[in-house]
Formats: sequence, C-alpha cells, structure tokens
Amino acid sequence: MSKKENKDVAKGQKIREFIKKYSVIAYVAIGIPLFFLAMLLTAQMKSMSNTEAVLQGKREAQLTDDLVTLQQQYNELKEKYEQSSKVVKEYQTNAASNDELIAAMQEEINNLNNLAGTSNLSGEGIIVTLSDGQTSDSLVHDSDVLTVVNELKAAGAEAICVNNQRIISTSAIRCVGPVIQVNYQKVAAPFEIKAIGNSQYLESALTIKNGVADVLKELGVGISITRQDKVDIPKYEGSLKFKYGVSEK
Repeated sequence: MSKKENKDVAKGQKIREFIKKYSVIAYVAIGIPLFFLAMLLTAQMKSMSNTEAVLQGKREAQLTDDLVTLQQQYNELKEKYEQSSKVVKEYQTNAASNDELIAAMQEEINNLNNLAGTSNLSGEGIIVTLSDGQTSDSLVHDSDVLTVVNELKAAGAEAICVNNQRIISTSAIRCVGPVIQVNYQKVAAPFEIKAIGNSQYLESALTIKNGVADVLKELGVGISITRQDKVDIPKYEGSLKFKYGVSEK
C-alpha cells in the first residue's frame, strides 16, 4: 500500500470515529426530550382519564337525583289521578240517582206551584156560567158564586177560576155594590167559573137532585154547565207574601 493510500485509510477511520462519538451525543440529546415528552403525554392522558371519570361520576349522581325526583313527582301525580278517578266514578255511579232526585224535587215544586195557584194549568174539566135573571130578585150574588166554587172544591176540582181570577186559599168572593169582587178585583155578570178535574164528577156534583143547580134555577138565576176536554186556567197574579204568619221549624 502506498503512503497516500495509508493516509486516506487513516483519515476515513477518524471520520468514522467522529461520527460514532457525536451520533451518541445526538441520540442522547434527542432522546432525553423525547422521554420527557412521552412522560408528559402519559401524565396528560392519565389526568384526562381521571377528569372524565370524575365527570362521569358527577353525571351518574345527578342522573340518580333526577330519577328520584321524577319518581316522587310520578307518585304524586298518580295519587292525584287515582283520587280524581274515584271522584269521577262516584259521580258516574250517583248520576242516575241524582237525576231521579232532581226530577222528584222538580215534580214536587210543580205540584206546590199548582196548589198555590202560581202556575197556569190546562186539563179536563167543566165551565159553569151564571147569569142574572129577569128580575132584581134573580141577580147573581156573591153567595151564589161562592156556593158553586165550594161545591166544585168538594167534588175534587184541582184548580178553579172566576172570570179568570184564580181561586186560592186566600181568595175572597164578596159583593161590592152592583158588582162582585174576587181577589180584590171587580167582576160582573155573566160569571164564568172554570174548574179542572174529572168532568163527570164535577158536573154530577152540581146537577145532583136538589143540588146547587136546582136551587139556583128556582131562584131564577141562569146556569149552564158544559164539559170540556181542555180547560185553561190562569195563574194567580196577586201577592203571596205573608205579613204576620211565620213558619215554625
């Protein structure tokens, strides 16, 4: 080998030793930061994992509380629903009986109105007409009208009126000069007396032998009686308030 070649070999060996020496230093210089970077990333990942676990625990606790609250609200609503359903069922069960009670009460009110004379009535009955006779002795007097009215009541008349004046328990029939006063209203002949009831019974009560009709005819008073399938009697128009009487309990 020549001297020049020996120098080249030596030079190449030195270069390789230099590279080997400083490559280790480079590896160390690069490796250390990479190591710390890896440690930092590991710590960061661990921290993130712990944070997620904490958040997950918080979410689970919150969800548990929310579930308990919803369960309480559900139980309260269920209880209210059951109470309401019970009330509805009671109303449904009692609806029929309530309707019957209301109907019975309404019927009783209607009956009381009819008895008090505060409602218009229509029904089977008779119409009696009293008219003055030819002489002054054969004029229709208040006693004649009252006699007919009382006879009709005794025969079961449910409602009576004289010249459309409804006869009630406080009605008065009396003579005032040349006219007759009924319910403090003046009425004059002819007197039309309407009565609702069994038309046959009512007519028979007046036309019985030696009864009211015969007596009035003997006095010269004109009297006619007709049966009607429908007789209309108006309600009492006066006041029904009691001034002195007080009901006792």
